[in-house]
Amino acid sequence: MRSWSKDLDTLIRLHKGLRALDGDPGAQQAPLSVPALLPAPAELLAPPQDGVTQQETDLPTDASAQEAPVQEAPVREAPVQEMTARQLHSPEAQPPQTPTDTQSPVPEDAVAGPDPAITAIKETFRYVADAGDKAVGFFYGQLFLRRPQLRQLFPPAMDEQRDRLFHALGRIVESLATPDEMAAYLSQLGRDHRKYRVEPEMYEVVGAALLATLRAFARDAFTSEAEEAWTQVYAAGSSLMIKAAEEDAAASPASWTAEVVKVDHRADDIAVLTIAPDQALPFTAGQHLTVQTPRWPRVWRPYSIACMPRDDGLLALHVKAVPGGWVSNALVRYTSPGSELVLGPPLGTMTLERAAGRDLLCVAGGTGLSPVKAIIEQAVRESSATPRRIYLYYGARRRHELYDLPDLWRLQDAYGGFELIPVTSDDPAFDGMQGNVGRVAARYMPHGDCEAYVAGPPEMVRETIRVLARSGLERERIHFDDALLAGKPRIGTGT
Repeated sequence: MRSWSKDLDTLIRLHKGLRALDGDPGAQQAPLSVPALLPAPAELLAPPQDGVTQQETDLPTDASAQEAPVQEAPVREAPVQEMTARQLHSPEAQPPQTPTDTQSPVPEDAVAGPDPAITAIKETFRYVADAGDKAVGFFYGQLFLRRPQLRQLFPPAMDEQRDRLFHALGRIVESLATPDEMAAYLSQLGRDHRKYRVEPEMYEVVGAALLATLRAFARDAFTSEAEEAWTQVYAAGSSLMIKAAEEDAAASPASWTAEVVKVDHRADDIAVLTIAPDQALPFTAGQHLTVQTPRWPRVWRPYSIACMPRDDGLLALHVKAVPGGWVSNALVRYTSPGSELVLGPPLGTMTLERAAGRDLLCVAGGTGLSPVKAIIEQAVRESSATPRRIYLYYGARRRHELYDLPDLWRLQDAYGGFELIPVTSDDPAFDGMQGNVGRVAARYMPHGDCEAYVAGPPEMVRETIRVLARSGLERERIHFDDALLAGKPRIGTGT
Protein backbone atom coordinates (compact mmCIF):
# COMPACT_ATOMS: atom_id res chain seq x y z
CA MET A 1 0.00 0.00 0.00
CA ARG A 2 1.33 3.37 -1.01
CA SER A 3 0.24 6.78 0.25
CA TRP A 4 -0.57 9.90 -1.74
CA SER A 5 1.97 11.92 0.28
CA LYS A 6 4.76 9.43 -0.40
CA ASP A 7 4.10 9.44 -4.12
CA LEU A 8 3.85 13.23 -4.24
CA ASP A 9 7.12 13.49 -2.29
CA THR A 10 8.79 11.38 -4.98
CA LEU A 11 7.51 13.70 -7.71
CA ILE A 12 8.61 16.76 -5.73
CA ARG A 13 12.11 15.29 -5.41
CA LEU A 14 12.21 14.65 -9.15
CA HIS A 15 10.94 18.16 -9.88
CA LYS A 16 13.46 19.91 -7.64
CA GLY A 17 16.33 17.79 -8.89
CA LEU A 18 15.58 18.54 -12.54
CA ARG A 19 15.16 22.23 -11.78
CA ALA A 20 18.55 22.19 -10.06
CA LEU A 21 20.14 20.59 -13.13
CA ASP A 22 18.53 23.08 -15.50
CA GLY A 23 19.28 26.03 -13.23
CA ASP A 24 23.02 25.27 -13.04
CA PRO A 25 24.84 26.49 -16.18
CA GLY A 26 27.63 24.05 -15.40
CA ALA A 27 25.18 21.17 -15.52
CA GLN A 28 24.34 21.75 -19.19
CA GLN A 29 25.87 18.92 -21.14
CA ALA A 30 26.54 18.28 -24.77
CA PRO A 31 23.85 16.20 -26.43
CA LEU A 32 24.35 12.52 -25.80
CA SER A 33 25.01 10.52 -28.91
CA VAL A 34 22.77 7.58 -29.62
CA PRO A 35 24.67 4.29 -29.30
CA ALA A 36 24.65 1.80 -32.12
CA LEU A 37 21.35 -0.06 -31.96
CA LEU A 38 22.54 -3.59 -31.52
CA PRO A 39 20.01 -6.42 -31.44
CA ALA A 40 18.10 -6.37 -28.19
CA PRO A 41 19.33 -8.78 -25.54
CA ALA A 42 17.62 -12.14 -25.72
CA GLU A 43 16.24 -11.80 -22.22
CA LEU A 44 14.32 -8.68 -23.27
CA LEU A 45 12.62 -10.50 -26.09
CA ALA A 46 11.81 -13.64 -24.18
CA PRO A 47 8.18 -14.09 -23.11
CA PRO A 48 7.61 -13.50 -19.40
CA GLN A 49 8.05 -16.53 -17.20
CA ASP A 50 5.08 -18.20 -15.61
CA GLY A 51 4.16 -16.81 -12.24
CA VAL A 52 5.34 -13.29 -13.01
CA THR A 53 2.55 -10.74 -12.74
CA GLN A 54 2.35 -8.58 -15.86
CA GLN A 55 0.29 -5.51 -16.60
CA GLU A 56 -0.74 -2.94 -19.19
CA THR A 57 -2.21 0.45 -19.90
CA ASP A 58 -2.83 2.76 -22.76
CA LEU A 59 -0.24 5.42 -22.05
CA PRO A 60 -1.33 8.99 -21.31
CA THR A 61 -3.38 10.97 -23.80
CA ASP A 62 -2.69 14.62 -24.30
CA ALA A 63 -5.18 17.13 -25.57
CA SER A 64 -5.28 19.16 -28.76
CA ALA A 65 -7.86 21.32 -30.42
CA GLN A 66 -6.98 19.58 -33.69
CA GLU A 67 -6.73 15.93 -34.54
CA ALA A 68 -3.65 14.19 -35.88
CA PRO A 69 -4.50 12.46 -39.14
CA VAL A 70 -4.38 8.69 -39.33
CA GLN A 71 -3.75 6.63 -42.44
CA GLU A 72 -5.37 3.34 -43.34
CA ALA A 73 -1.96 1.68 -43.00
CA PRO A 74 0.24 2.27 -39.95
CA VAL A 75 2.71 4.59 -41.66
CA ARG A 76 4.32 7.70 -40.21
CA GLU A 77 2.81 11.05 -41.10
CA ALA A 78 2.98 14.65 -39.97
CA PRO A 79 -0.41 16.09 -38.93
CA VAL A 80 -1.43 19.52 -40.17
CA GLN A 81 -0.14 22.28 -37.90
CA GLU A 82 1.29 19.80 -35.42
CA MET A 83 4.77 18.39 -34.82
CA THR A 84 4.88 14.70 -34.12
CA ALA A 85 6.98 13.16 -31.40
CA ARG A 86 9.18 11.63 -34.09
CA GLN A 87 10.01 15.11 -35.38
CA LEU A 88 10.61 16.38 -31.88
CA HIS A 89 12.87 13.49 -30.97
CA SER A 90 14.45 12.40 -34.23
CA PRO A 91 18.13 11.39 -34.08
CA GLU A 92 18.99 14.44 -36.21
CA ALA A 93 17.31 16.84 -33.80
CA GLN A 94 19.17 18.27 -30.85
CA PRO A 95 17.61 17.64 -27.44
CA PRO A 96 15.72 20.77 -26.35
CA GLN A 97 17.73 23.16 -24.22
CA THR A 98 15.74 25.53 -22.04
CA PRO A 99 17.26 29.04 -21.99
CA THR A 100 18.47 29.89 -18.55
CA ASP A 101 16.97 33.37 -18.70
CA THR A 102 13.46 31.91 -18.82
CA GLN A 103 13.89 29.55 -15.91
CA SER A 104 11.96 30.06 -12.72
CA PRO A 105 14.14 30.44 -9.63
CA VAL A 106 15.49 27.14 -8.39
CA PRO A 107 14.28 26.23 -4.90
CA GLU A 108 16.97 26.87 -2.32
CA ASP A 109 16.94 23.29 -1.11
CA ALA A 110 17.51 22.03 -4.63
CA VAL A 111 20.79 23.75 -5.42
CA ALA A 112 23.10 21.84 -3.11
CA GLY A 113 24.13 19.57 -5.97
CA PRO A 114 22.70 17.29 -8.60
CA ASP A 115 21.12 14.09 -7.32
CA PRO A 116 22.76 11.14 -9.16
CA ALA A 117 19.40 9.41 -9.48
CA ILE A 118 17.77 12.49 -11.04
CA THR A 119 20.72 12.94 -13.39
CA ALA A 120 20.42 9.29 -14.42
CA ILE A 121 16.73 9.69 -15.23
CA LYS A 122 17.36 12.71 -17.43
CA GLU A 123 20.38 11.24 -19.23
CA THR A 124 18.82 7.84 -19.95
CA PHE A 125 15.63 9.41 -21.24
CA ARG A 126 17.68 11.51 -23.67
CA TYR A 127 18.95 8.31 -25.28
CA VAL A 128 15.39 7.06 -25.75
CA ALA A 129 14.18 10.44 -26.97
CA ASP A 130 16.95 10.65 -29.54
CA ALA A 131 16.03 7.19 -30.83
CA GLY A 132 12.49 8.46 -31.50
CA ASP A 133 10.19 6.11 -33.34
CA LYS A 134 12.53 3.14 -32.97
CA ALA A 135 12.35 3.36 -29.20
CA VAL A 136 8.58 3.80 -29.13
CA GLY A 137 8.10 0.87 -31.52
CA PHE A 138 10.36 -1.23 -29.31
CA PHE A 139 8.30 -0.26 -26.26
CA TYR A 140 5.02 -1.36 -27.82
CA GLY A 141 6.65 -4.54 -29.09
CA GLN A 142 7.67 -5.34 -25.54
CA LEU A 143 4.20 -4.46 -24.25
CA PHE A 144 2.33 -6.69 -26.69
CA LEU A 145 4.90 -9.48 -26.34
CA ARG A 146 4.30 -9.59 -22.62
CA ARG A 147 0.52 -9.28 -22.91
CA PRO A 148 -0.68 -10.02 -26.50
CA GLN A 149 -4.33 -9.54 -25.62
CA LEU A 150 -3.69 -5.85 -25.02
CA ARG A 151 -3.38 -5.18 -28.75
CA GLN A 152 -7.16 -5.33 -29.16
CA LEU A 153 -7.56 -2.34 -26.84
CA PHE A 154 -5.58 -0.12 -29.20
CA PRO A 155 -6.69 1.48 -32.49
CA PRO A 156 -5.80 -0.20 -35.81
CA ALA A 157 -3.07 2.36 -36.60
CA MET A 158 -0.61 3.08 -33.79
CA ASP A 159 0.94 6.32 -35.08
CA GLU A 160 -1.08 8.66 -32.88
CA GLN A 161 -0.64 6.40 -29.87
CA ARG A 162 3.13 6.26 -30.37
CA ASP A 163 3.37 10.05 -30.32
CA ARG A 164 1.38 10.22 -27.08
CA LEU A 165 3.98 8.08 -25.32
CA PHE A 166 6.68 10.70 -25.77
CA HIS A 167 4.27 13.53 -24.97
CA ALA A 168 3.58 11.94 -21.58
CA LEU A 169 7.09 10.75 -20.76
CA GLY A 170 8.60 14.03 -21.92
CA ARG A 171 6.32 16.00 -19.65
CA ILE A 172 7.05 13.81 -16.63
CA VAL A 173 10.81 13.59 -17.16
CA GLU A 174 11.29 17.28 -17.88
CA SER A 175 9.03 18.06 -14.89
CA LEU A 176 7.97 21.35 -16.43
CA ALA A 177 4.92 21.72 -14.23
CA THR A 178 4.96 22.04 -10.47
CA PRO A 179 4.65 18.78 -8.53
CA ASP A 180 1.06 19.59 -7.57
CA GLU A 181 0.17 20.16 -11.22
CA MET A 182 1.97 16.97 -12.18
CA ALA A 183 -0.04 15.07 -9.59
CA ALA A 184 -3.26 16.58 -10.98
CA TYR A 185 -2.17 15.68 -14.52
CA LEU A 186 -1.47 12.06 -13.59
CA SER A 187 -4.72 11.81 -11.64
CA GLN A 188 -6.67 12.99 -14.68
CA LEU A 189 -4.88 10.42 -16.84
CA GLY A 190 -5.80 7.69 -14.38
CA ARG A 191 -9.47 8.67 -14.61
CA ASP A 192 -9.28 8.91 -18.39
CA HIS A 193 -7.75 5.43 -18.70
CA ARG A 194 -10.89 3.87 -17.27
CA LYS A 195 -12.50 4.19 -20.71
CA TYR A 196 -9.84 1.75 -22.03
CA ARG A 197 -10.79 -0.80 -19.35
CA VAL A 198 -7.38 -0.41 -17.73
CA GLU A 199 -7.13 -2.35 -14.48
CA PRO A 200 -4.67 -1.56 -11.66
CA GLU A 201 -2.65 -4.73 -12.20
CA MET A 202 -2.04 -3.76 -15.84
CA TYR A 203 0.39 -1.00 -14.93
CA GLU A 204 3.14 -3.47 -14.05
CA VAL A 205 3.60 -4.72 -17.59
CA VAL A 206 3.85 -1.12 -18.84
CA GLY A 207 6.58 -0.46 -16.30
CA ALA A 208 8.41 -3.62 -17.38
CA ALA A 209 8.19 -2.59 -21.05
CA LEU A 210 9.44 0.90 -20.20
CA LEU A 211 12.44 -0.42 -18.29
CA ALA A 212 13.24 -2.83 -21.10
CA THR A 213 13.17 0.04 -23.60
CA LEU A 214 15.45 2.19 -21.45
CA ARG A 215 17.84 -0.72 -20.97
CA ALA A 216 17.96 -1.47 -24.70
CA PHE A 217 18.59 2.10 -25.88
CA ALA A 218 20.56 3.68 -23.02
CA ARG A 219 22.79 0.60 -22.77
CA ASP A 220 25.68 1.21 -20.37
CA ALA A 221 24.12 4.46 -19.14
CA PHE A 222 21.21 2.48 -17.71
CA THR A 223 22.94 1.57 -14.47
CA SER A 224 21.37 -0.11 -11.47
CA GLU A 225 20.99 3.35 -9.92
CA ALA A 226 19.15 4.59 -13.00
CA GLU A 227 16.86 1.56 -12.95
CA GLU A 228 16.05 2.11 -9.29
CA ALA A 229 15.31 5.79 -9.90
CA TRP A 230 13.02 5.03 -12.84
CA THR A 231 11.27 2.32 -10.82
CA GLN A 232 10.52 4.74 -7.98
CA VAL A 233 9.24 7.50 -10.26
CA TYR A 234 7.08 5.14 -12.30
CA ALA A 235 5.68 3.55 -9.14
CA ALA A 236 4.79 7.00 -7.77
CA GLY A 237 3.11 8.12 -10.97
CA SER A 238 1.19 4.91 -11.56
CA SER A 239 0.08 4.82 -7.92
CA LEU A 240 -1.43 8.30 -8.25
CA MET A 241 -3.21 7.24 -11.44
CA ILE A 242 -4.59 4.06 -9.88
CA LYS A 243 -5.82 5.88 -6.78
CA ALA A 244 -7.56 8.55 -8.86
CA ALA A 245 -9.23 5.92 -11.04
CA GLU A 246 -10.51 4.02 -8.02
CA GLU A 247 -11.95 7.16 -6.47
CA ASP A 248 -13.53 8.20 -9.76
CA ALA A 249 -15.14 4.78 -10.24
CA ALA A 250 -17.24 5.36 -7.14
CA ALA A 251 -18.78 8.55 -8.52
CA SER A 252 -18.62 8.63 -12.34
CA PRO A 253 -18.91 6.30 -15.33
CA ALA A 254 -15.80 5.42 -17.32
CA SER A 255 -17.32 7.09 -20.39
CA TRP A 256 -20.53 8.78 -21.49
CA THR A 257 -22.71 8.12 -24.50
CA ALA A 258 -24.11 11.26 -26.08
CA GLU A 259 -26.53 12.22 -28.82
CA VAL A 260 -25.78 14.92 -31.37
CA VAL A 261 -28.70 17.37 -31.32
CA LYS A 262 -27.38 19.98 -33.77
CA VAL A 263 -24.66 20.31 -36.41
CA ASP A 264 -23.87 23.84 -37.58
CA HIS A 265 -21.54 23.89 -40.59
CA ARG A 266 -19.61 27.18 -40.37
CA ALA A 267 -17.28 26.39 -43.31
CA ASP A 268 -16.54 23.49 -45.64
CA ASP A 269 -14.21 21.96 -43.07
CA ILE A 270 -15.52 23.39 -39.78
CA ALA A 271 -18.60 22.35 -37.82
CA VAL A 272 -19.97 23.28 -34.41
CA LEU A 273 -21.60 20.26 -32.77
CA THR A 274 -24.12 20.54 -29.93
CA ILE A 275 -24.33 17.26 -28.03
CA ALA A 276 -26.38 15.92 -25.14
CA PRO A 277 -24.67 13.41 -22.80
CA ASP A 278 -26.90 10.61 -21.55
CA GLN A 279 -26.16 11.65 -17.96
CA ALA A 280 -24.62 14.63 -16.20
CA LEU A 281 -21.04 15.27 -17.29
CA PRO A 282 -19.46 17.76 -14.85
CA PHE A 283 -16.61 19.86 -16.24
CA THR A 284 -14.91 23.23 -15.82
CA ALA A 285 -14.73 25.90 -18.52
CA GLY A 286 -11.46 25.48 -20.42
CA GLN A 287 -11.29 21.69 -20.17
CA HIS A 288 -11.35 19.16 -23.00
CA LEU A 289 -12.55 15.60 -23.47
CA THR A 290 -11.91 12.75 -25.89
CA VAL A 291 -14.46 11.65 -28.49
CA GLN A 292 -15.08 8.31 -30.22
CA THR A 293 -17.41 7.85 -33.19
CA PRO A 294 -19.21 4.64 -34.22
CA ARG A 295 -17.28 4.71 -37.51
CA TRP A 296 -13.95 4.20 -35.71
CA PRO A 297 -14.19 2.10 -32.52
CA ARG A 298 -11.24 2.47 -30.11
CA VAL A 299 -10.03 5.61 -31.91
CA TRP A 300 -10.25 8.60 -29.56
CA ARG A 301 -9.49 12.22 -30.35
CA PRO A 302 -9.37 15.17 -27.90
CA TYR A 303 -11.54 18.25 -28.40
CA SER A 304 -11.96 21.26 -26.13
CA ILE A 305 -15.43 21.98 -24.79
CA ALA A 306 -16.46 25.27 -26.39
CA CYS A 307 -18.90 26.44 -23.72
CA MET A 308 -19.15 26.90 -19.99
CA PRO A 309 -21.28 24.40 -18.03
CA ARG A 310 -24.90 24.92 -19.06
CA ASP A 311 -28.09 24.42 -17.08
CA ASP A 312 -29.47 22.11 -19.79
CA GLY A 313 -26.36 19.91 -19.72
CA LEU A 314 -25.56 20.40 -23.42
CA LEU A 315 -21.98 20.63 -24.69
CA ALA A 316 -20.53 22.34 -27.76
CA LEU A 317 -17.51 21.18 -29.77
CA HIS A 318 -15.72 23.09 -32.55
CA VAL A 319 -14.28 20.59 -35.03
CA LYS A 320 -12.06 21.21 -38.04
CA ALA A 321 -11.74 18.33 -40.53
CA VAL A 322 -8.07 17.44 -40.92
CA PRO A 323 -7.02 15.82 -44.22
CA GLY A 324 -6.74 12.10 -43.52
CA GLY A 325 -8.18 12.46 -40.02
CA TRP A 326 -10.57 9.65 -39.18
CA VAL A 327 -12.52 11.20 -36.31
CA SER A 328 -12.50 14.83 -37.44
CA ASN A 329 -13.84 13.98 -40.89
CA ALA A 330 -16.44 11.66 -39.39
CA LEU A 331 -17.63 14.45 -37.10
CA VAL A 332 -17.70 17.19 -39.75
CA ARG A 333 -18.88 15.28 -42.82
CA TYR A 334 -20.77 12.22 -41.58
CA THR A 335 -22.44 13.31 -38.33
CA SER A 336 -26.02 14.56 -38.17
CA PRO A 337 -28.64 15.16 -35.46
CA GLY A 338 -29.40 11.84 -33.82
CA SER A 339 -25.87 10.45 -34.26
CA GLU A 340 -24.37 8.83 -31.18
CA LEU A 341 -20.91 9.57 -29.80
CA VAL A 342 -18.89 8.25 -26.86
CA LEU A 343 -17.19 10.81 -24.60
CA GLY A 344 -14.29 10.41 -22.20
CA PRO A 345 -14.02 12.32 -18.89
CA PRO A 346 -13.10 16.02 -18.82
CA LEU A 347 -9.38 16.77 -18.65
CA GLY A 348 -7.12 19.81 -18.41
CA THR A 349 -6.27 22.53 -15.90
CA MET A 350 -6.41 25.68 -18.08
CA THR A 351 -9.30 27.12 -16.11
CA LEU A 352 -10.52 30.51 -14.93
CA GLU A 353 -9.79 29.97 -11.23
CA ARG A 354 -6.14 30.84 -11.79
CA ALA A 355 -7.03 34.36 -12.93
CA ALA A 356 -8.27 35.55 -9.52
CA GLY A 357 -9.82 38.98 -10.20
CA ARG A 358 -7.42 40.18 -12.89
CA ASP A 359 -8.33 41.23 -16.42
CA LEU A 360 -8.10 38.53 -19.10
CA LEU A 361 -5.93 38.65 -22.20
CA CYS A 362 -7.11 35.83 -24.48
CA VAL A 363 -5.34 34.80 -27.68
CA ALA A 364 -6.96 32.16 -29.91
CA GLY A 365 -6.03 30.79 -33.31
CA GLY A 366 -8.49 28.77 -35.43
CA THR A 367 -10.50 26.21 -33.48
CA GLY A 368 -8.25 26.97 -30.51
CA LEU A 369 -11.07 29.42 -29.81
CA SER A 370 -12.99 26.56 -28.13
CA PRO A 371 -11.52 26.58 -24.59
CA VAL A 372 -10.93 30.34 -24.67
CA LYS A 373 -14.57 31.00 -25.51
CA ALA A 374 -15.68 28.77 -22.63
CA ILE A 375 -13.43 30.68 -20.21
CA ILE A 376 -14.76 34.03 -21.49
CA GLU A 377 -18.37 32.86 -21.06
CA GLN A 378 -17.59 31.81 -17.49
CA ALA A 379 -15.96 35.17 -16.76
CA VAL A 380 -19.00 37.00 -18.12
CA ARG A 381 -21.30 34.89 -15.94
CA GLU A 382 -19.21 35.78 -12.88
CA SER A 383 -18.90 39.46 -13.83
CA SER A 384 -21.43 40.68 -11.27
CA ALA A 385 -19.26 39.31 -8.47
CA THR A 386 -15.91 39.72 -10.24
CA PRO A 387 -16.03 42.53 -12.81
CA ARG A 388 -13.09 42.59 -15.18
CA ARG A 389 -12.03 43.56 -18.66
CA ILE A 390 -11.69 40.79 -21.24
CA TYR A 391 -9.62 41.21 -24.39
CA LEU A 392 -9.86 38.51 -27.08
CA TYR A 393 -7.46 38.48 -30.03
CA TYR A 394 -9.03 35.97 -32.40
CA GLY A 395 -6.86 35.00 -35.35
CA ALA A 396 -7.08 33.06 -38.60
CA ARG A 397 -5.42 33.18 -41.98
CA ARG A 398 -8.43 34.64 -43.84
CA ARG A 399 -11.67 36.37 -42.96
CA HIS A 400 -13.94 33.41 -43.74
CA GLU A 401 -11.98 31.23 -41.28
CA LEU A 402 -13.10 33.45 -38.40
CA TYR A 403 -16.07 31.10 -38.18
CA ASP A 404 -17.49 32.19 -34.81
CA LEU A 405 -17.64 35.97 -35.19
CA PRO A 406 -21.47 36.24 -34.97
CA ASP A 407 -21.57 34.50 -31.58
CA LEU A 408 -18.64 36.55 -30.31
CA TRP A 409 -20.30 39.80 -31.41
CA ARG A 410 -23.44 38.82 -29.49
CA LEU A 411 -21.30 38.13 -26.43
CA GLN A 412 -19.65 41.53 -26.82
CA ASP A 413 -23.06 43.22 -27.03
CA ALA A 414 -24.16 41.43 -23.85
CA TYR A 415 -21.10 42.41 -21.79
CA GLY A 416 -19.56 45.84 -22.12
CA GLY A 417 -16.29 44.71 -20.56
CA PHE A 418 -15.54 42.33 -23.44
CA GLU A 419 -13.46 43.62 -26.36
CA LEU A 420 -13.10 41.48 -29.50
CA ILE A 421 -10.15 42.06 -31.86
CA PRO A 422 -10.25 39.85 -35.00
CA VAL A 423 -6.88 39.34 -36.72
CA THR A 424 -5.97 37.78 -40.07
CA SER A 425 -2.48 36.82 -41.20
CA ASP A 426 -3.00 36.21 -44.92
CA ASP A 427 -5.89 38.37 -46.10
CA PRO A 428 -4.84 41.80 -47.44
CA ALA A 429 -8.50 42.73 -48.05
CA PHE A 430 -9.45 42.28 -44.39
CA ASP A 431 -10.38 45.63 -42.85
CA GLY A 432 -9.34 44.71 -39.30
CA MET A 433 -6.03 43.90 -37.63
CA GLN A 434 -3.54 42.01 -39.79
CA GLY A 435 -0.49 40.00 -38.83
CA ASN A 436 0.51 37.22 -36.45
CA VAL A 437 -2.21 37.10 -33.80
CA GLY A 438 0.22 36.52 -30.94
CA ARG A 439 2.44 39.39 -31.92
CA VAL A 440 -0.55 41.68 -32.38
CA ALA A 441 -1.77 40.74 -28.88
CA ALA A 442 1.67 41.38 -27.38
CA ARG A 443 2.03 44.74 -29.12
CA TYR A 444 -1.41 46.01 -28.07
CA MET A 445 -1.54 44.30 -24.66
CA PRO A 446 -3.59 46.64 -22.45
CA HIS A 447 -1.36 46.29 -19.39
CA GLY A 448 1.02 43.87 -17.72
CA ASP A 449 -1.28 42.81 -14.89
CA CYS A 450 -3.48 40.62 -17.12
CA GLU A 451 -3.97 36.88 -16.87
CA ALA A 452 -3.31 35.40 -20.33
CA TYR A 453 -4.97 32.35 -21.90
CA VAL A 454 -3.54 31.03 -25.17
CA ALA A 455 -4.89 28.25 -27.44
CA GLY A 456 -4.47 27.24 -31.06
CA PRO A 457 -2.01 25.42 -33.33
CA PRO A 458 1.21 24.44 -31.49
CA GLU A 459 3.57 26.83 -33.24
CA MET A 460 1.16 29.71 -32.80
CA VAL A 461 0.91 28.93 -29.07
CA ARG A 462 4.69 28.75 -28.65
CA GLU A 463 5.22 32.01 -30.51
CA THR A 464 2.51 33.77 -28.49
CA ILE A 465 3.98 32.60 -25.20
CA ARG A 466 7.40 33.90 -26.21
CA VAL A 467 6.23 37.34 -27.33
CA LEU A 468 3.92 37.85 -24.34
CA ALA A 469 6.74 37.02 -21.93
CA ARG A 470 9.10 39.30 -23.87
CA SER A 471 6.53 42.09 -23.61
CA GLY A 472 6.61 41.96 -19.84
CA LEU A 473 3.78 39.61 -18.87
CA GLU A 474 4.79 37.50 -15.89
CA ARG A 475 5.43 33.89 -16.86
CA GLU A 476 3.19 32.56 -14.11
CA ARG A 477 0.26 34.43 -15.68
CA ILE A 478 0.49 32.81 -19.10
CA HIS A 479 -1.81 29.79 -19.20
CA PHE A 480 -1.99 27.19 -21.93
CA ASP A 481 -2.64 23.50 -22.39
CA ASP A 482 0.89 22.14 -22.68
CA ALA A 483 -0.24 18.77 -24.05
CA LEU A 484 0.99 19.88 -27.48
CA LEU A 485 4.22 21.26 -26.14
CA ALA A 486 5.67 18.24 -24.29
CA GLY A 487 9.38 17.96 -24.73
CA LYS A 488 9.77 21.54 -25.96
CA PRO A 489 11.15 24.55 -24.08
CA ARG A 490 8.24 26.41 -22.57
CA ILE A 491 7.51 29.58 -20.68
CA GLY A 492 4.60 30.03 -18.30
CA THR A 493 2.65 27.77 -16.01
CA GLY A 494 1.88 25.08 -18.57
CA THR A 495 -1.67 24.76 -17.30
